[in-house]
Amino acid sequence: MTLPTMGAAFLWVLVFVYSILGAIDFGSSFWRWVFHLRGNWNAESVAATYVSPTWELINAFLIVIPVALVGLFPAAAYAFGTVLALPATLLLILLALRGAYLQFGYASARFRKHMVYVTGITGLLLPGVFIALLPLTQGGFVTRVGSSYAFAAGAFFSSLPVYLFMAFGITLALYLSALFLARYAQQAGSWSAYHRFRRGALWMGPISLALGAVALRVPTPGGLAIVAGGLHSVWFVIFLVASLACFALGYLGLVMQERGHPVTKQRALWQLGFGIAQIVLSQFAYAVGHVPWLLYPYLTFANSASNHVMFVSTLLVLIVGLVILTPALLWFRSLFIVDAEYVATHAQEGRHSH
Repeated sequence: MTLPTMGAAFLWVLVFVYSILGAIDFGSSFWRWVFHLRGNWNAESVAATYVSPTWELINAFLIVIPVALVGLFPAAAYAFGTVLALPATLLLILLALRGAYLQFGYASARFRKHMVYVTGITGLLLPGVFIALLPLTQGGFVTRVGSSYAFAAGAFFSSLPVYLFMAFGITLALYLSALFLARYAQQAGSWSAYHRFRRGALWMGPISLALGAVALRVPTPGGLAIVAGGLHSVWFVIFLVASLACFALGYLGLVMQERGHPVTKQRALWQLGFGIAQIVLSQFAYAVGHVPWLLYPYLTFANSASNHVMFVSTLLVLIVGLVILTPALLWFRSLFIVDAEYVATHAQEGRHSH
């Protein structure tokens, strides 16, 4: 494996870790809003218990990705900085709105209702806007003249593949967050909430799978054909088949669970674990089909990498930084994610506040 390929693999790991954390975070805000509107306070309080301590941490993690891109692949950073001006502005507006209302909502009860609405709507839109960047990297919407890049905004925002990816990103985030919140409700012993999130996962799972399959099969105009190129690699087929198998196993657990009955910790973890494995494996398959392009057909790993000294220094600093942060992240997880007493206590407090 070459050094640029190692750097691209590291960058991709950062992207898909954030995509999983972000999907759960954004989807949880949406489910909170939905169950708030329906008056299902048990489910709403479970979602609120997860969102309240995690949203700032997940947004902070997002900063690492552009830093890594600038240090490892400056030519790609320059290109994306040019062509992503409009999509990135939309992302920043949505993130800023969500962050501001979460901050004010937890600081003052007067903004609590507005917070639920704004974070729910932005939580629905953000996964779609984020994943819309994938078809942009596949080509067909960017042209290069000399050293400058131009973004065909009209073609991008009127393209069917873009909206297929957006719909896929939204439904996948809702599916994964519903699986996670079902596990969270199991920790809290809130069985009515568990079965509401389970029902959401039952609906969103097949829809997200179908939309993902269609989005991959419909190439961007003049762009990279992920499936056609990926089928030439045995690893693409292996990752794709393994991803489908994980979805089938996880979804089978949801279907076989009897309505109204408690679920064991092992079963809830099994369902969530297979859901995460499905996404990780499908992202690996997508990455194999996308190699070696960062921005098709102009930028590859090799021709956009920084010089050797800069590349190695940046990669080492990022790896060492993540190694240092890992114990803190694991501690955070033990305090707020897997601590059954914390989840049960705060979910109960949320229910009583209504």
